[in-house]
Amino acid sequence: MAGSSQKDKTKLEASIQHECLPNFLRVELWSSIATMVASNSIEDLFNMQASCRLFASACNSDAVYRHASVSVLPIACFLDYSGTPAMTFLRRCAIARNPAAMLRVGMSHLFWCGHRRGGMRTLTEAAELGDVEACYIAAMLLLSLGDKTDDEVIRGFELFCVVRDSGKVERCREVFTQVFAGPWSDIPPATPEDSVSCRSGSCRTRGTIGDDSDLSTVTCVQCLAEYEVRKFLGLIAFK
Repeated sequence: MAGSSQKDKTKLEASIQHECLPNFLRVELWSSIATMVASNSIEDLFNMQASCRLFASACNSDAVYRHASVSVLPIACFLDYSGTPAMTFLRRCAIARNPAAMLRVGMSHLFWCGHRRGGMRTLTEAAELGDVEACYIAAMLLLSLGDKTDDEVIRGFELFCVVRDSGKVERCREVFTQVFAGPWSDIPPATPEDSVSCRSGSCRTRGTIGDDSDLSTVTCVQCLAEYEVRKFLGLIAFK
């Protein structure tokens, strides 16, 4: 009787395990669920990942890392999280081409590690993936770095147009005002030259935009970009 009871118990446990909800769905579907969780809260993602081996496997996909909501981390998060699992997670997200993560990793490479070209490349890729803050910082740097090329100047103007069209120029400026308020702000990516001048012979505002100017009446994108570069360079203590 004891042997029969033990067999019945084993069958019951196997039945419960088979009918457990996770086993009704394929790993691919759980990965889709994990992606939605990651896009809302990375804390919930970590909790899901730690709950069981099935969920840990489901959370370990490029789609999950690509959509993870890392915007809760400060842009200069490498100051607080350097060498921690949080930075490992952030780099994994950047490898999966998460634009917000790429912005933060690019800032780390550019300002903290001194990898100027590599950092600029990562920032530009994040901008091309649609991150507005990355568009702003990439545009400002492309237009102000000392050894910029003509192609970089053109790309800088294009990225600035994206930010301008989004209506978020002032918000981005405020974001990076806070970013560069830290003690590491004296680490410049390069020594800037004079910003690129507007080359339009028909432009009425060429070189005349001041802080008290009404920008709503300015139609020249190059002049607006020039103005924003001057404001941006004022945020950084270049040596």
